[in-house]
Amino acid sequence: MPSYRRARSAAEILRSVPPRDRAVMLRFGLDLDDPEDAALFVAGVRAADDAIAAQERWERENGLR
Repeated sequence: MPSYRRARSAAEILRSVPPRDRAVMLRFGLDLDDPEDAALFVAGVRAADDAIAAQERWERENGLR
């Protein structure tokens, strides 16, 4: 089963965060309207996307999917 994941732009990642989730993050000190916080968040999302893609590749190569 091929992966259809593609690299997402920072703007696309930030737009995908619903207002309710933004409010929760803000309570914990992560303000996605702040450029430094947004960059940290985007880097984390991209790292997670890469890890998921690597796991999918591994499962495909080992016949688990």
